[in-house]
Amino acid sequence: MIRECTRCGRPFTPKDLDRAESKEMESERKAAGLEGVRFLHYRCPDCVMSDIFVDILPLEGESEEDFLRRRDEMEVVVRQMHNDQTAAVVIPVTRER
Repeated sequence: MIRECTRCGRPFTPKDLDRAESKEMESERKAAGLEGVRFLHYRCPDCVMSDIFVDILPLEGESEEDFLRRRDEMEVVVRQMHNDQTAAVVIPVTRER
């Protein structure tokens, strides 16, 4: 999946991934018992924007309706995370068929 900076549109490369911040966010997610999501934190070297991508992953046996509801709920939470230097984006990851 190609991810781009929300400010300048530059495609992120693997070296743009902030592994330490992503790992910390994932630890917090696990400690909170939150399942079916993945947090990835990227920093753009061109415009210095930080982007947090929140992947919504399908859960085993989850209906499409429940998946979409979880995505919508996460969108509400993510809207509160934006500021001048950080943006968060919800990405629904579709089931492979």
